[in-house]
Amino acid sequence: MDQRFLTSVTPPKKSEVGAEARRIPASMKEPDSIGGKRRRASRTERVHLHVRGRVEHRTLGRDRFSSLLFGAAALLFAALIAAVSLTGPWSWAVGLIYICYDTWLLGHMVRTSRRAIVDQLAPGGRAVIRGEAPTMTVLIAARNERDALPATLDSVLAQEGPPERIIVIDDGSTDDTLALLAERYGVVFTGGTQLGWSGSVPSLTVLRKPSSGKARSLNAALPLCETDLVVTLDADTILDPGALAAVREAFARNGALTAGCGVLRPQCRPGLLAPIFELYQTFEYLRSFLWRVSWAHEKTLVLVSGAFAIFRREALAAVGGFDPTSHVEDYELLFRLHRRSLEQRGLPLDVRVIGAARATTDVPARPIVFLRQRTRWFAGFIETMFRNHDIVGKRRYGRLGTFHLVVKTIDTLLPIYGLSAFLSLVLFLVRGQGIPAPIIVALVAKFVYDFTCHVYCLFLHERWQRRRVTLGLFARAALATLTEPYFFQLFRQLGAVLGWVAFMRGRNEWVPQRPTHLAIERSEEKGQ
Repeated sequence: MDQRFLTSVTPPKKSEVGAEARRIPASMKEPDSIGGKRRRASRTERVHLHVRGRVEHRTLGRDRFSSLLFGAAALLFAALIAAVSLTGPWSWAVGLIYICYDTWLLGHMVRTSRRAIVDQLAPGGRAVIRGEAPTMTVLIAARNERDALPATLDSVLAQEGPPERIIVIDDGSTDDTLALLAERYGVVFTGGTQLGWSGSVPSLTVLRKPSSGKARSLNAALPLCETDLVVTLDADTILDPGALAAVREAFARNGALTAGCGVLRPQCRPGLLAPIFELYQTFEYLRSFLWRVSWAHEKTLVLVSGAFAIFRREALAAVGGFDPTSHVEDYELLFRLHRRSLEQRGLPLDVRVIGAARATTDVPARPIVFLRQRTRWFAGFIETMFRNHDIVGKRRYGRLGTFHLVVKTIDTLLPIYGLSAFLSLVLFLVRGQGIPAPIIVALVAKFVYDFTCHVYCLFLHERWQRRRVTLGLFARAALATLTEPYFFQLFRQLGAVLGWVAFMRGRNEWVPQRPTHLAIERSEEKGQ
């Protein structure tokens, strides 16, 4: 590897991986993952593994996280016992508990999202740009992305404010991704090196390495980054023309902004069920980004999608980069950034959703691929909550600890409550008892409440994005809301249950979830 890239990297500061890890390696470079030799765990990874081991072997009964989790689990168990032993409305206690909590949570998120959007759009709410616009490097980790990568790269190169550098990390692809880069962009590797440069696009660099996962791929490229910002893109994310210019402006206006994400629109590859899955995921993503705006407003946002995420390079270096032992490296990273900000500086972390930074990303269009993705996501969510259980309920961590992560702890079991509620209704029908009238009333009331909130979210989202709600968009939103409880919501809840199974079995593996509009069928079947 060319040493000029390595000498320019600022060595990382002390890491805040958990409360225990106070030392990290002098560099984020992982030479064995690039050089083709058999790879040993780097010191960074050993720190992550050590901290995870310390967390997993603690007595969980001593903290608020375990009390909340075990309490919610005990309540669920009692409600399931009631479902098989009682008759009448109280036999559906699990459903009544689920409706009460989910109704409160939805109402809270709608109210706080509205408050955050109103504050953003208020006159004079935008800070003055100070200093020069920050420089940026775009990192794209790719494995077997020959068909998806050109559209992503072309969208980056077509930006109104293109990045100073683009680095594609080829994670041991076997589908001629490197050949495509050589043919389309003139990428040449000289002297058997692992770095290649484009003859036609001066800002484009390609790093080739044996397959070792997304986090290690990104970490391998971090020593090559010399810019103020590091942008991570999935190889199937297509940026709108002004996306990176919006990122520069947001970080230039706010010097305290440490991390952020763009707004993603989901798009399915063509297929029999593609219109259905795209319909539901469109409005799922719409609401999820509203919730992120709310959490960012309260400085408790812990989720920026790795499909389009932005970090200040110095902050990323200070916490040791991405954790290769995590299955949701973007989610886990935010927890470490929050820890560092609160423990070292005594200030909440500033993370934002950049509304004008828009992009389209591929999402699953088949049930098995969707369940695979949601299983990994939810298992990673549970794993990260267990790793950071010591934050839950602690005043030291402000609203992040006393409220946000308390809600997230309960959310680890919420899908199980929801699926159990549905199965309890089926049990009523199997017994031939019919569904009691009070339960029907509760279901109808919940249905009307959810519909009202979801329609309001549509208008709120379009107001935030400075667009008008068209009749066609409203009709699609109404269709999705009216039918979601009977199909898509059950799939999400099943994915969460499978996530618990994967977490308990320790078999949650990262695979690039791609299928794109041009992807070959066999790539999808392998989960690439």
